Amino acid sequence: MKHKRLFCIIIYGPTASGKTELACRIAKEIPAEIINMDMGQLYQPLSIGTAKPDWRNEPVEHHLFDVITQPKHFSVSRYRQKVKELIEVICKKNKIPILVGGSGFYFSSLLFPPQVAKTQHTFDSNKSNEELWLQLYEIDQKRAKQIHVNDRYRIERALAIWYETGKKPSLFKPPFDPVANFLIVWLDRDKKELHKRIEQRTNQMIQEGWIEEVEDLDERWQQFLKKKQLIGYNDIIDFLNTDKSLKDREKLLHNIIAKTKAYAKRQKTFWSMLNKKIIHVQQIQPKANHQIEMIEVPIDQMGLDFWIQELLNKVTSFKKREVNE
Repeated sequence: MKHKRLFCIIIYGPTASGKTELACRIAKEIPAEIINMDMGQLYQPLSIGTAKPDWRNEPVEHHLFDVITQPKHFSVSRYRQKVKELIEVICKKNKIPILVGGSGFYFSSLLFPPQVAKTQHTFDSNKSNEELWLQLYEIDQKRAKQIHVNDRYRIERALAIWYETGKKPSLFKPPFDPVANFLIVWLDRDKKELHKRIEQRTNQMIQEGWIEEVEDLDERWQQFLKKKQLIGYNDIIDFLNTDKSLKDREKLLHNIIAKTKAYAKRQKTFWSMLNKKIIHVQQIQPKANHQIEMIEVPIDQMGLDFWIQELLNKVTSFKKREVNE
């Protein structure tokens, strides 16, 4: 199968915007299979806190959910390779892969493959995230400002680039090499509405047993989650070490909601940067072998049914262009 014949839909957007619902609705209208693009949902023990769908009982086949049973990191390079393999398998069945999730780093890797270092640089586990971030800031202020102080993986990745190549991470640009042709859907909501959904969902997660889910994790998992910085999990681990009073519980809920809203804001910023990057690279590489089309979907406007039909029309148009090439 020729590379250019591989066609996928990517649905990306801020947390709680409704990505999973949109993906499942579209998948019921066309022959499709869904691929997870959310880091937390890769891990088998993490369900409530990652808003993992009940994928086993969905009529549409799902991939890359619950694939990690041990507290181990799943690199972007490995993710890109697994997705590439899945896309080829799904397309051979004459179905369209739909990638859905909010992990921007995984999303970006499907377009701009990460450069794998020749050596494996190790970092002192006793150093805090802030210490490593300050170390990066001294080397490359531009890149440091783009990374959250608790995002240890990206901080270590940036430092590894510096130590192993001698180049500032902000100048280390991966090539544009998409694994397929993409229709990229940015799903968004009005800020007030999104915040309301975040508050409602966080309350629901707590009621459904998110705290108990974390409490059941062994020490290895809890230590792993401390490093991963998945939204809410650290707060719950800290809460479990308090006297668990009503006041502590209310503070926990408040902190998780605030951090989730901040995360949604970072996802929007990430999309803005990636969107400009894709437009720029397509302008300087007009004869690229890949088709990348982007559509922004303000789901509050016109309603879900309208946007589903719009996206189905886009898919039909995209496929027709491929046939005529």
